[in-house]
Amino acid sequence: MKLPLQPEGDVDFLARYREGDPQAFRQLVELYRDRMVQFFYRLCWDRDRAEDLAQDLFLKLMLGSKRYRPEGKMATFVYRVATNLWIDHYRQARPRPKFHSFDQVVLPNSGRDTPLDFAGKDTPPAQHMADGEERAAMRHALESLTEPHRIVFELAVYQERPYGEISELLGIPVGTVKSRMHNAVAALKQMLGAAERAESEGQKRVGGA
Repeated sequence: MKLPLQPEGDVDFLARYREGDPQAFRQLVELYRDRMVQFFYRLCWDRDRAEDLAQDLFLKLMLGSKRYRPEGKMATFVYRVATNLWIDHYRQARPRPKFHSFDQVVLPNSGRDTPLDFAGKDTPPAQHMADGEERAAMRHALESLTEPHRIVFELAVYQERPYGEISELLGIPVGTVKSRMHNAVAALKQMLGAAERAESEGQKRVGGA
């Protein structure tokens, strides 16, 4: 389920906390907690781990507040720390790296037999998904994306970060962000379309039996 994003405004709670406002950090946690839990959850699909990662994030923000310099939007800083935390966690959880190109969109052995055709408009398929089996199909499709494409999709679609900010967060050109987003959307569309066709064919076979 996509949580509605709260307006960030121009309040820099980290700067206020650094300057001695004890309530500012609590306000920051209230603003970002649910959003960050969902951010990590859609990357690991483990609720307990997502909760732990969110706690680690806020601990990092608290301990690093003395070194924080408000040179840009606080939201960008929070997402940078969250993204780096996830990347570090992902690398530690997979000591044997998967050998795939950064241009590869879908993981090998993801249970797909149909080759992907990267074309069409970049309409996020997430907005067309309902509950139940469709949401499970979306989860399976997201899990099939390679990590570089999945994190771009998460940041752009669910977290609604602009491409320029994602470029800064991941340290890649804006053109690469757009390319990964386009290919991720195309791959998800095709995987979800294949799942819908398989379900429809299964219903026909049951109905004709």
